[in-house]
Amino acid sequence: MGKSSKPVLIITPGDPAGVGPEITVKALQSKALSQTLKKFDILCVGASAPFRKMGIPLKLATYDGLGRLELSSSSRGIHFLEAPEKAPRKTLLAGFQSGWSIVTAVQLIQKGYAQALVTGPISKERLQRGGFAYFGHTDLLADLCGVDEKFTMMLANDLIKVSLVTSHLSLRDVPSAVTRPRIRRAVNQTIEALDLWWKVKKPRIAVAALNPHAGEGGILGHEEQKVITPEIRFLQKKWRGRAEIVGPLPSDTLFAQHCWGNQRDRFDAVVCMYHDQGLIPAKTLDFPNTVNVTLGLPIIRTSVDHGTAFDIAGKNIADPSSMRAAITLAAQLIRQPHSIGAKP
Repeated sequence: MGKSSKPVLIITPGDPAGVGPEITVKALQSKALSQTLKKFDILCVGASAPFRKMGIPLKLATYDGLGRLELSSSSRGIHFLEAPEKAPRKTLLAGFQSGWSIVTAVQLIQKGYAQALVTGPISKERLQRGGFAYFGHTDLLADLCGVDEKFTMMLANDLIKVSLVTSHLSLRDVPSAVTRPRIRRAVNQTIEALDLWWKVKKPRIAVAALNPHAGEGGILGHEEQKVITPEIRFLQKKWRGRAEIVGPLPSDTLFAQHCWGNQRDRFDAVVCMYHDQGLIPAKTLDFPNTVNVTLGLPIIRTSVDHGTAFDIAGKNIADPSSMRAAITLAAQLIRQPHSIGAKP
């Protein structure tokens, strides 16, 4: 049947040995998504074995890799493009299938067969053992989309939105990676996303400090004085009248103010310097419904906010809330302008 007459959402369920296949099925079968799914075709791209093991009927699609996708016309089951069942020599099959699925999904979007990508959890270590030398989803997606490091990781739920200046780095490498261009990129893309996607005009943005007590005047670190504060002053001038940017604020009091202060004291988004500084409060406030969304890509990509949970895979106890929220947000974003500025 070629291209669908409806917008297509691609889901890559992630590592076949994790909970990704289970939460994908649960999300697609949930009543909460029934109306949304009537407006879209869903195409899963990944290993089919876990779905067959669950007894899920599959409407198999074919893709020649050159530019022709055929979706099954069957009326029953999930549209599914199967990942290869054999991996290149000396690579891990599950990791190869995870990487192959991401690459193929991006190709399909770039060729116009689909409009958004929702990703399930993968194992970074297994991805690399599968022949894909990346730290994870976002680095691979950025490379496939040609945006290098010009992207921002955001965690979003109804209570808070958090963007990261750095993401998957060892903590010892964070201080040197906190640079003015990276802060500028994260703030700019956060403001643009709030405007284009969430229709927030003149957003209020908090920028977190790196060090305890915002460096305490240099006693606990000089990054605030030398890097973060000068960049905030630059951004305040750039966005004057269009956004309110405050900081650098110590993250402990910043999040306490956001969570417990008056409505006027809260922020539309918080820009954090490193991974755990931002993800701990976002997930603590609403772990089940938090979505990982990538700013700066020329495609729409949302993701669950959790890992593969190998320890509970196959037990039918995994919570599909984050997958459901990721699908819902991707469906909403299809209707919005989605090329959030790739340039810092």
